[in-house]
Amino acid sequence: MQPLITHITKQIKSLFTKKTWTGLVTQVYAPGQSDELKAFSAALGIFMGIIPIWGFQTIAAIFLAVAFKLNKALVVIFSQVSFPAIFPLIIWLSLKVGQYWVGGSDADLSFKNINSHLLQYVYGSLTLAIFAALLTGVITFLLLKSFRLLKLYRLRGLVEA
Repeated sequence: MQPLITHITKQIKSLFTKKTWTGLVTQVYAPGQSDELKAFSAALGIFMGIIPIWGFQTIAAIFLAVAFKLNKALVVIFSQVSFPAIFPLIIWLSLKVGQYWVGGSDADLSFKNINSHLLQYVYGSLTLAIFAALLTGVITFLLLKSFRLLKLYRLRGLVEA
């Protein structure tokens, strides 16, 4: 029992080393990857974080990141969108968006009859996931391109001076 506890403690401590954080930053930054690939990685992470496959979101996100050769660190980071503080908002937005697909109403919406709104929630969460992924991908792409242009502009300004 003691070797197991020692091993677990060592693994937890290794998460907080400078080497681990440097490796993570290197994976996120990944200068060899295109902005398009990074934006798609962020979009896939958001999509996987919102779709209703509770408990399997991160595992599925990692599997798809490996399968599509994406930036795994970005996919995992962005897939954590459904953390407990924002999860009620995601459920509420999913139900609201799902109303357009199945014609549900707010009048009978409560925790007692949530089973009758499951289809509304599934349709809404898939729609919300697609919309959020597209929005995240576009914003991430534009930000990355802006940062790249700003860096290039600063380098040219220093070279010409």
